[in-house]
Amino acid sequence: MKRWCHATLFIFLIVILSSCGSKAPLEDLTLALVIGIDLDDENNLVFYEINPVFGGGAKKGIQAYEVKAKTIRDSRRLFDALTTGEVTAGKIQVLLVGKRVLQHEDWFPILDTVYRNPTFSMSTRVVTVNGPVTEVISHQPKEIPQLSLHLKAVIDKNYDRTRAVKGTLQELHREMRDKAMTPFIWEVKKGKKLELTGISLLDKKGKYAQFLNMRESSLLLMLQNKKRKEVTFTIPVLPTGDEKNIFHKNMISFSESRVKTKIKSGYKQNKFHFDIKVKMSINIVERLFPEDKLDKEQLKKQIEKELKKQIMDLITKIQKKEIDPIGLGLYARAYQYDHYKKVENNWGKELAEADVNVSVKIDIIANGAVIQ
Repeated sequence: MKRWCHATLFIFLIVILSSCGSKAPLEDLTLALVIGIDLDDENNLVFYEINPVFGGGAKKGIQAYEVKAKTIRDSRRLFDALTTGEVTAGKIQVLLVGKRVLQHEDWFPILDTVYRNPTFSMSTRVVTVNGPVTEVISHQPKEIPQLSLHLKAVIDKNYDRTRAVKGTLQELHREMRDKAMTPFIWEVKKGKKLELTGISLLDKKGKYAQFLNMRESSLLLMLQNKKRKEVTFTIPVLPTGDEKNIFHKNMISFSESRVKTKIKSGYKQNKFHFDIKVKMSINIVERLFPEDKLDKEQLKKQIEKELKKQIMDLITKIQKKEIDPIGLGLYARAYQYDHYKKVENNWGKELAEADVNVSVKIDIIANGAVIQ
């Protein structure tokens, strides 16, 4: 008898605890899908929020709000005063941060409530806005899906093609806390259309340091061994002719089927040394000059030479800004720990003085179905 009583009580508790009677109906909630942070002309913090509208009488499927507040948590109070439902942050897809905010090195602590509140999703994409955040928030053309879905889909597509980073809240937190590397997030710009333009590189304090375009972004991800489905490069391999470069007949395009980057660290003559070896197998997908201009071996050497130059230009740009998005500090910490430990609090400056050698080896495995 006692066993039956326990079983009945157990079933009763399951029914009560799993009941949705205490949950608010969907139409009584305000689901924030996009939030934005920016500064106005007087350096006042401005917060934005985009919510879907579920009411049957709503003319538009979304609603955007803008408030001035001291903190993200404080902004919720003001958003609650504007929205018809109770604001919940559990479905936020994208966090937009204005470039003006990132130009201040002390901005990151304003995200404290995001990491402290368990309802926030750590997979939320963090995106730099090169320009006013309000221009992105108000961008709702009929030909694209809802803004949060559109941005997330574009980022994920370019991530798969090794052009973008996901730049989630979780990754940003790890990169801000790790002394051996510096953070980087994706950047968006509103022109005639909304477009992803490249990667924002931040310094150790989170301040905006440098911009990488799409090509440089792919190189960075390749150096990090983060190649995914596909990465394609278009590079010059011949001097320009007399056509004033109208048709760019010195260019070749190739996709990388396999890429492997090996990095070795060393320490001598009171500074760090890094040897970066990149090996890849490529497929020629576009060639705008005749076959007899370069044979296979000459073409291989020209591609290796140009890729090495582009990688070295990227590394030089990084060293000048005393940042480390590649994560070379991770190798220094792993293999030269005693030397690294002495400079870990000033790693960016130490990397700027380091010697970095790059070698590129390629294997051309396909020239396409038709040879001109």
